[in-house]
This record gives sequence, C-alpha cells and structure tokens, in this order.
Amino acid sequence: MSNELSTMMAGSDLAAAMGFNVDNTEIPSGPKLARLSQLVMAPIMKEVVDEEGDLEEKVVLPQGSYKLVDADGNTVYSKSVTIRLFAQRQQWTQYDTGSNFMHKTVMATVLKGDLKDTKGTFNLGRPNKYVKDWEALDDDTKTLMRSVRNTKVLFGKVQLNKAIDDNGVAVEGYDSEIDFTMGVTSPDSKRALDEVLKDIVAKRLLPIEHTIKLTSQKNTGKNGNKFAVVVANLGTKTKMVQEDHATVQAFVDYIDYGNDYILSKWKSLRKPDVAIDPSTLDAIVQVEEIPF
Repeated sequence: MSNELSTMMAGSDLAAAMGFNVDNTEIPSGPKLARLSQLVMAPIMKEVVDEEGDLEEKVVLPQGSYKLVDADGNTVYSKSVTIRLFAQRQQWTQYDTGSNFMHKTVMATVLKGDLKDTKGTFNLGRPNKYVKDWEALDDDTKTLMRSVRNTKVLFGKVQLNKAIDDNGVAVEGYDSEIDFTMGVTSPDSKRALDEVLKDIVAKRLLPIEHTIKLTSQKNTGKNGNKFAVVVANLGTKTKMVQEDHATVQAFVDYIDYGNDYILSKWKSLRKPDVAIDPSTLDAIVQVEEIPF
C-alpha cells in the first residue's frame, strides 16, 4: 500500500480520496476517534468566592473554545487548537430531541443526489433540488429544511495548544497530535475552513502538509444572541512522514465503516416490495368500457 500511496502523492488521486478536490460521525460501535467541537452558544462558567466571601460566576472557558472528547471518553478543552486535515466529507444531519439521536445520511464528497440515511429515507426527507421560491414552500417543508443541517465532517490530527479541564486546571497527556473527527455546520465556519484550504492548495500542497490554527470569534444573530464561529489561519508547512500514509487509509476505513452502518440502518427501515400476482394486477387495471 505504501508504494501505491507514494505514487499518488504527486497527483490528485490522494486528494480525491481524502475528499479535498483541488477544483472546486459519530459511529455507534467499532473504531473510535476523538471528537472535536466548539463551545458555540455559551462559555463555561464556575462559581468562585470573591474577596468579600460572596459567590460570583467566573468564566473558565470563553465562548468559542474547543472541546475534545478523546477515544476513552475523557473531556478536555483548549481556547485554540492546531490541526492537520487528512480527509473531509459532507453529509446531512438532523437532531431528534425526542430520542436524543443524531440522524445522518451517508458521508459523501459532494452533497448531490439521493443520499440514504438512518431514517430509512433519502436526504433525511429534505428536497434534493434547489428551492427557487422559499416563500412558496409550505410550513412543514420549511420546518424540515431548517432542521436538516449541511455538515462538513473533518478528519485529521489535532494538537491542543493548552489543555485544561472544565475547572480551568491544566491537564497532562495532550501534548502530541491526536486523531480526531469534527462536524461543522456553521456556514461562517465552513467558509473560513474552505478559504484556508484554498490557500494550502494554492501552494501546491496537500492539507496534510500544512497545519491550520483554529481560534474563534463571536458573531451576533438576527435574534441578538451571540454565537461563536471558527477562525482558521495558516500555520506552518510540515513534511509528510510514512505514518501519514497509513493514517489516510485509516480515516477512509473509518468513513466506510460509518457509511456501512448508515446503509444497514436504511435497509432495515425500508419496507420490502410486495409482489403482486400478474392476474390480480390485470383485474385491477381493467375497467369496463362505458356504453354511450
């Protein structure tokens, strides 16, 4: 495999396998990856006693900080992180509050066509064609489309710039790169990532060969609430090592495993076709001619 991958390094085949086209998630069992996310809506606060003995709330981690749940289930945080991207995919996601379950379509390089999902439907019921007139849609369709998110799924290695727990205490053991996955739904965050990836490609490099530093900024929504988005900036150029070849394949295998689960879920929820006897069908469709 290493010889084949080495040959692919100079061309676009590896970039295509990784999901990074120069021209343009959570898995229930089996292999596990650390999961990276962002504190989008609120900071982490802690009650402390001030000099006068009164309780007050103190910000431990500001809004926009990054949260990492490692493969063993341990949770740590960092205000900023440095990543190298090995693969990316796209999928539709929809959170079911009743069952506390995230429904998903299969992961694809491009969100086109009918993508099978964990509900036994396609695209989580979302229309797969461009909506020219939003106002012409009925309320149920609007609600459905708002609930289904266009999600960019990242796979790579992350390094926490300063790992701390939810009390603000430094945590050891997170100094090296950790394999991770991250789902990004914010349009602003996705644009920031796309722009920095374009800069890497413009250098005629693969995303593996350059680090990206992720920080954050706060934006204000139409309702006045503040929310955090990803800010992505180029880090430093890095050399690929032999282990990176195996890591690419490991991420591709992980994606295949996740898609296999979604496809099996889709298949289990589909109603089997009912065979109709031709003579019965003929009796149904024959209509006696009405005499005039």
